Amino acid sequence: MGPGGVFLVHSAYGRIGEFDVGGTEIIGYDETSGAYRSHFFDSQGNVTVSRLVADGDTWTYQGDTTRSTVEFSDGHRVQTVLHERTDDGTTYRTSMQVTLIKVE
Repeated sequence: MGPGGVFLVHSAYGRIGEFDVGGTEIIGYDETSGAYRSHFFDSQGNVTVSRLVADGDTWTYQGDTTRSTVEFSDGHRVQTVLHERTDDGTTYRTSMQVTLIKVE
């Protein structure tokens, strides 16, 4: 939780092949639009802003050229994530599928 308890701060790090990847995500509620927003700052200097819809154990992120579907399981310890991209705004293709496991 961020200062004041109104933002969620999420750091993510991993490897894709031989490359270190990751970034920092900040999630907050946008009262103007009535939606949650995610701002993700990645390790290559990119910023992705997405609308976030949480529906039970499924979270859906929708950005301008990206979207992701997150399925939570095992008491929210496991996240199965499908990342997709579009070049034309209509046709999406898989860019990455990952399974994340919380280690305690």
